[in-house]
Amino acid sequence: MFSLEFLLSFLSTSSFQLRASIAMEANSNQHLKKFSGITTYDGLESCIRNCQSYDNDSATSRGDGDVTDSLNDDDSRSSSSNNAFESFSSQWTTKKRDDQGSCDNGNFYVKGKPAYTIQFSDVETMKDKFAKLLLGEDVTGGSNGVSTALALSNAIINLAASVFGELWKLEPLAEERKRKWQREMDWLLSPTKHMIEFVPAKQSGSNGQRLEIMTPKARADIHMNLPALQKLDSMLLGMLDSMDNTEFWYTEVSSRAEEKSTRWCLPSPKVPIAGLSDTERKKLLNQGKLANQIFKAAKAINENILAEMPVPSVIKDALPKSGRESLGEDLYRILTAESTSAEEMFNSLNLRSENSALEAVNRLEGAILAWKERITDQAPVRRSWSFVKDPISELDKLEVLLSQAEALLQQLKTKYPNLPQTFLNVTKIQYGTDIGHLIMEAYSRVLLNLGYSIWIRIGEILQVDISSNPNSSAAAC
Repeated sequence: MFSLEFLLSFLSTSSFQLRASIAMEANSNQHLKKFSGITTYDGLESCIRNCQSYDNDSATSRGDGDVTDSLNDDDSRSSSSNNAFESFSSQWTTKKRDDQGSCDNGNFYVKGKPAYTIQFSDVETMKDKFAKLLLGEDVTGGSNGVSTALALSNAIINLAASVFGELWKLEPLAEERKRKWQREMDWLLSPTKHMIEFVPAKQSGSNGQRLEIMTPKARADIHMNLPALQKLDSMLLGMLDSMDNTEFWYTEVSSRAEEKSTRWCLPSPKVPIAGLSDTERKKLLNQGKLANQIFKAAKAINENILAEMPVPSVIKDALPKSGRESLGEDLYRILTAESTSAEEMFNSLNLRSENSALEAVNRLEGAILAWKERITDQAPVRRSWSFVKDPISELDKLEVLLSQAEALLQQLKTKYPNLPQTFLNVTKIQYGTDIGHLIMEAYSRVLLNLGYSIWIRIGEILQVDISSNPNSSAAAC
């Protein structure tokens, strides 16, 4: 958790930032001379745009005017989000540019003006927001507040909801909303700039003696994930900004709730009678693929962060100690069937909705956790009593069940890419105390939801285009 002294000094310094901005800009060139290495993530955007993981066909086998790419990946061809992220994360490049920033001892420094102008009212708003975060969202100052880490996570989620909403339309964000998002995200991400870890290093003393000291270095997960998420953020905002002067538009359509008698209006996409032009259609297809790749990248980062977060002991003690008890008889029978692939196990579930899929995922995660703990506890027995047959056969059986459960779990997440948070993940966030983990988890979750929403909205427009013009080239997609 970041300390009270840091936040108070940060707030008091912010009001001074208005008067010192001109002087900082004048001295920025001196900082650039001091730091020689510069790390940027400009390569991420080109790697995502050029990523061909959504299509097995060679890029050279299609002409420039041929629009036959599929917006929705085939289940048989689509890989998991982790594999999609790894496919282009290995292509990230570090470039040296004097106009971007500098890197010294693993710390990332960014040069240049922010995308918004700081006003005095912004400083007052920032003071109010950070005061509530220090109080754990409990303005009474009592003991009902949440942890600072969870307060920051909730603040990021609430900010995204107020700026983007449910994103029923593809249109540029209003300048005020975009400015609010960029300004307040800078505030909420500011604690990560002071998260460091100490690493051993060699230093020469005044007498020539070599000494081993501990030097500060930027926290590894923050240094790797935060610039990538910020790049994905800017790409999504740029995608929304490009939805200007489009050939499609929206009309309000009345809708009635199933359980209530209230009515509301939902925007419905419309296209010209003859359908979209080839240029507009190709643009939407490319943007849909880009949104899909951004969604997969943000989802992979989110899953990696959640995997690093420990399961709270209070929840671990409450879960069933037996994997079979956690699964239930039906799921256990599917996992123990002989010669069953992940696809066959998935088909045997006969899922009817996302709720039933989420329930299966929760049961599988509980069983996997129980089996992993049991295998860990019995591993010393296997090493010490390797000549005993029963412990070995029992562990082998557990490892087979664990492998089957993980394969089915991955299949479920592939078939249902936008499932709500599972029970274990929700408890990890609720009881989490690592501020870096919760900030990165909330930021990546916001971006993956935004990328998924853009992808769905583009698909709706293309579906209307196909309905208006069955002879459209998009019908083959």
